[in-house]
Amino acid sequence: MRPATVAAGLLACAAVAMAAAALTSGDDGEDEPRRAAVASATPEPAAARNGREVWVVNGCGSCHAFAAAGAEGQVAPNLSATLKGMPASYIRESIVNPNATAAAGYSTGMMPEDYSERIPPAQLEQLVEFIRAGVRD
Repeated sequence: MRPATVAAGLLACAAVAMAAAALTSGDDGEDEPRRAAVASATPEPAAARNGREVWVVNGCGSCHAFAAAGAEGQVAPNLSATLKGMPASYIRESIVNPNATAAAGYSTGMMPEDYSERIPPAQLEQLVEFIRAGVRD
């Protein structure tokens, strides 16, 4: 097995573990201002709301910063900046074929390459719509 594949697998496992820990940890009240801001924002369309769930389940926020998700990952590109103005086709390709291009300042080989197998097509479209909606703001 290629070292990059092993590293990507370990990174994905760590991301899932971190997401699970975040979802099951106790509420200390520190995120209350962020929750209030999200709750008062314009309601998300159903596809984008479902896309947020796909985002969480796949641990995207453990690596990527993305304001729409309240994510502050520091390992991968900030999607709020790097995907602004990009079409759905580019976002989709970035998820299912992450080594096709890399954001400025980042190299390929960091993101798992099997999201096209892990994420069913309908959920992939929901994730793409969630990201698109988040970068339009």
